[in-house]
Amino acid sequence: MIKTEAIILKSADSNEVDRLLTIYSEKLGKINISAKGVKKLESKLRYSIEAITYVQMILVEGKNFLILKDAFILDQFSNIKKDLEKIKIAKELVDLIDEAIVGEERDEEIWKLILGTFKKINSENITNREVSDFKNRLIGLLGYNPDEMKEIENLY
Repeated sequence: MIKTEAIILKSADSNEVDRLLTIYSEKLGKINISAKGVKKLESKLRYSIEAITYVQMILVEGKNFLILKDAFILDQFSNIKKDLEKIKIAKELVDLIDEAIVGEERDEEIWKLILGTFKKINSENITNREVSDFKNRLIGLLGYNPDEMKEIENLY
């Protein structure tokens, strides 16, 4: 059994009653987990697994994925979800996190960066410069030189 804090990045249907969640967790890094039975009307986890939500989770080993057993919402980032511009920024960051971070590797600095950035987006207006700073810091924490990455982007 693993107890960890996490931000739910994405949620996708797995079958009739299950969902597959992509999360970035404090203890495990970016992973996919299975949320069994959460689409049932009587599921107590139904409202705890929305994308862009900060939760404390209890996970257990499953055959192919870790399975979500319990979740407690720490922050729903409700100001993000009420503002279209903030939703766009959060979606852009989620996509970047999902594409840039490949393996299940725990990194405390990346965790602090992601959590801090979502909290900041939720509490105040964030500028394009701050979004760019997030991208550069994430790329740097992943071991790449942000300036070289910009040159590669310009090639395509």
